[in-house]
Amino acid sequence: MENALFTNVKKLYDHQLYECVIPPASLLSTLLQKDRNIATLEMEYQVQLYLANSNYKERHFRIAMRQLDDLLYQRRTMIRYKNACLVAIESAYAQFTDVELRRRLADCYKEIGEFAKAIATLNTIPVKLRTPRVNLMLARLQHRGRGSGTMGTSIASLGCRNKKEAILAYKDVVRDCPMALQAIDALLELGVDGNEVNSLVMSAGTTPNNIDWLITWIKGLAQLYDCDHKEAAHTFLSLNDGTQLRRNEHLLVAIGKCYYYHGTPILAAYYLATAVARNPNNMEAVGLLSLAYDVGKMPESEQERERLYVQVAAEREFTAGHWFIHALKMNSIGKYERGLDFVERCLDMESHHLEGLLLRARMLSSLERFTEAVVAYRVVQTVAPFRFEIYKGLFHCYVSLRRIKEAEAMCTWSIRCFRSSPRSYTMMGRTLFHFCNREKVKISARRFAEKALKIDPDYAPAVALLAEIYKEEGELKSAIKLLETHVERAPCADLFRILGDIMSSEKQSIKALEYYYLALGLDSKDPQALMGIEALKSSGIPDGSSSDDKRSTSSSSFADTSSAGGQQSEPDFVLSDNYVSQILGDPVSSPALSQHGDGTGDIDVDVDVDVDVAAAADADADPNAHAAEDADADRLVEGEVEASDTMTETLWHDADTEMNN
Repeated sequence: MENALFTNVKKLYDHQLYECVIPPASLLSTLLQKDRNIATLEMEYQVQLYLANSNYKERHFRIAMRQLDDLLYQRRTMIRYKNACLVAIESAYAQFTDVELRRRLADCYKEIGEFAKAIATLNTIPVKLRTPRVNLMLARLQHRGRGSGTMGTSIASLGCRNKKEAILAYKDVVRDCPMALQAIDALLELGVDGNEVNSLVMSAGTTPNNIDWLITWIKGLAQLYDCDHKEAAHTFLSLNDGTQLRRNEHLLVAIGKCYYYHGTPILAAYYLATAVARNPNNMEAVGLLSLAYDVGKMPESEQERERLYVQVAAEREFTAGHWFIHALKMNSIGKYERGLDFVERCLDMESHHLEGLLLRARMLSSLERFTEAVVAYRVVQTVAPFRFEIYKGLFHCYVSLRRIKEAEAMCTWSIRCFRSSPRSYTMMGRTLFHFCNREKVKISARRFAEKALKIDPDYAPAVALLAEIYKEEGELKSAIKLLETHVERAPCADLFRILGDIMSSEKQSIKALEYYYLALGLDSKDPQALMGIEALKSSGIPDGSSSDDKRSTSSSSFADTSSAGGQQSEPDFVLSDNYVSQILGDPVSSPALSQHGDGTGDIDVDVDVDVDVAAAADADADPNAHAAEDADADRLVEGEVEASDTMTETLWHDADTEMNN
C-alpha cells in the first residue's frame, strides 16, 4: 500500500497539483513513521520533500518553514552517511537541492516578517554557490527587509542598515545578469557612482551587443538619484526620441516620474497618461498620474483623476498600489482619517512605498498633527532623500510648530541638495520675503526669485513671488507686465488670479473680473478667485473694491497670522552667517550622508506656507519646548542681534557671485 501511495503522491507533485499533494503525503508520512520495517530513508526523505514544497507553493509558510528546517537537518544526516540516493533525487528535481531549499526557507521567514532569520539563512549558503536569485533576495533583504511602514517604528527603521552588504549582493547580481535593471536601480539609489555601475555592466561576461541605450539609462537613473531631476528627464527623453525604444511603457513612466519629481506635473501627466493608455494595469503609472492630476490643477484634471479612481475601484484586487489610490481619493475630498487607514494598509503590504509614505505625512500635516508629520517626513527621508517634497513638508511643519531654526535649516538643505531646481530657490525667497521684517533681507528675496526664473523661465511660483516683490517695491507696472507675459506663454490659474488681485487693488474692476474668470476657467474651484469675484460684486461694479476687500497678491496666506485664539506676529526668519555662507556654495555634506540615510508646479503646494496653521499650532505648543529659538527671534525683532544675524549687503554680494557661478 505504501508503494502505491508513494507512486500517486509523486504523480500528483509532478503534475503540480500541490493542494492535492498535501493530504496523501501527510498520510504516507504517518504510515512510514509507524512501520519502520517497510520505510526506507530514501522514501521518507522524498515524501517530506513533496510535502514541504507543496506547502510552500500553497503559501502555507509557517508549516513549510518547520518542514524545510527538518529536511535540511535530515539532509545533513544523509550526507554524513554518504547516502547515494541523495544525488539521484537532486538530479531529478532541481528544486530539491540544498541551495534552493535554503532559499525557500528564507522566503518563508521573509513572508512572516522574520527578516533577520531570512538573512541568516541565506548567509549560510557559500558565496560561490549563490545563484543570482539568491543574491537578489539577499540584497533586497539587506536593503529593504527591515522595519515596517507603521509610525511606531524608529526613524532609521526603513533605512538600509547593511548598505555595504546590500551593495555587494547587488553587484554580484549585475555581474551575472547585466540586464537586471532593478539591481542597477538599487545600486544607484544606494549611492554607488554611475560610472562604477556602468563599468560593472560593461565588464560582465554576458553583456549583449548594441546596448548604448543601457548606458544612457544608467546615466538617467544616476541623475535622478543625484537630485538633478530635470536633466534625468532629458536623458530619458533622448532614448524616447532617438532610439527604437520610443513610447515604451517603462521609459514613459521613467520620464513622467522625473518630471513629477522636478515639479512639472503637467509634463509628467502627459507622459504618464501615455503609459497608462498602453497598459492600464500599471499601478505605478496610475498612482503617479493621479498625483500629477492632484497637484497640477490642469483643465479636466479632476475628471481624469476620478476616472482613474473608478477604474481602480472596479478591480477586485487589493495591492499596495490599489490602497494608495483609495487613500489619495480620501485625501482629495478631505477625509484624512479614512485616508490614513488606507495608506497604512498600503504600507503594511509594501513598507517602502514612497508615494504612500509621503501621502501619510501630508495627511498628518493636513490634520494639524505636525509633530507626527515631522516624524513621518523623517522616515521618508531615510528612504528617498532625493525628493524635494520631504524638505518642503518639514519646512511647513517646523514653521507651524514655531521651530524657526529647523525651518531655516530646511531651506538651506533644499538649496544645497537641489541646486538645479527652481523650487528650492523660490521657497527660500518666499520665506525671506514673508518672514523677515528687515527691508534689506526682504529685498534680497528678489535675487532668489530671479535665480529660480533663470533656471526655469516658466516656473509659475517664482513668477508669482517676483510679481509680489515688485508690488511691494511699488513697481506695479513691472509686476503686471511680468504676469501678462507669462500667462500669454503658459496660462496658469494662480497667475491669472494674482493679476485679478492687482487690478482689484487698483480699482480696475472690469479687468479684475476678467482675470478672475480666466483663473476659474483653468481651476473652477479656486477659492481665492471666487472670493475676489464676490468682493467685487459686493462692493459694486464699476466702483471697484473697497480697501477692506483688498487682499494680498500672494498665492498663500503668508500675511494672515490670525488664529482662533487671537492675533500674534510671527518671529523673524533669520539666517545666521554660518548658514548664509553655505547657501550657494558647494555642499559639504548632504542628507544622503546624514544620520537619516543617504514638482509640483502650483504655487500653493510648492512654495507657500500657511501661517494660519502656525498660529493655531502655537496655541497648543509646549512653551518650554523651543525657548532658545523663540528668545533669539524676539531679540531679533527688538533689534538686539542686528550685527550677528542680519544678511548684510557685503554678504549678499558674495551670494550673488556664487549664484552667477
